Amino acid sequence: GILYYENGNKRYEGNLKNNVGEGKGILYYENGNKRYEGDYKNNIADGKGIKYDINGNKRYEGYLKKNKREGKGIEYYKNGNKQYEGDWENGKWDGKGIKYNKNGNKIYEGDYKNNKPEGNGILYYENGNKSYEGEFKNGFVEGKGIKYDLNGNRRYEGDWKFNKYEGKGIKYNSNGNRRYEGEFKNSKYDGKGILYYENGNIKYEGEFKNSKYEGKGILYYENGNKRYEGNL
Repeated sequence: GILYYENGNKRYEGNLKNNVGEGKGILYYENGNKRYEGDYKNNIADGKGIKYDINGNKRYEGYLKKNKREGKGIEYYKNGNKQYEGDWENGKWDGKGIKYNKNGNKIYEGDYKNNKPEGNGILYYENGNKSYEGEFKNGFVEGKGIKYDLNGNRRYEGDWKFNKYEGKGIKYNSNGNRRYEGEFKNSKYDGKGILYYENGNIKYEGEFKNSKYEGKGILYYENGNKRYEGNL
């Protein structure tokens, strides 16, 4: 059957039971564009279907439960490119999923909770190379992880908190050699650590504060001989 708005435009077209949508059907906006096409249960979108915005752009395709996105589904930008593809729960990104930018490039792949990255995942640069791989919490890079530069070189590996280096970690030069190994706070060298020359020999070993020598430590020449030992 077909149900109509007061202005004469179609409101619903499809299967009916007891005067309401049940089974396959199409819901329309008052301007005549499709609003939803798919499965109905007791007049509510429930099952597999497609949702559209008022201008006719497809915004979601996948599974729903009582009109909320639930299960596997794809969300789209207005330009038709994918925005998110993966698991949903109670209308939110929850489970495994992939996030894309408006140009269609993948920017995140991994675990989600309540619309935010949580668990293990990978961030990507525009060129498709990894930007970060590791743990997330409440949308922030937090836990153990590896940071890469645009060319795919590993630049940091260790602990994170609120998107910053925090805890123990190793920072690398672009050539892959270690630059610093030790403790970090707010992405700065802070605590005990070792700073290296480009050739891999130790430059300084001791205490740091805000990425500067502070406290007890040993300075070395590039050939490995000690230069100074004491307080700095």
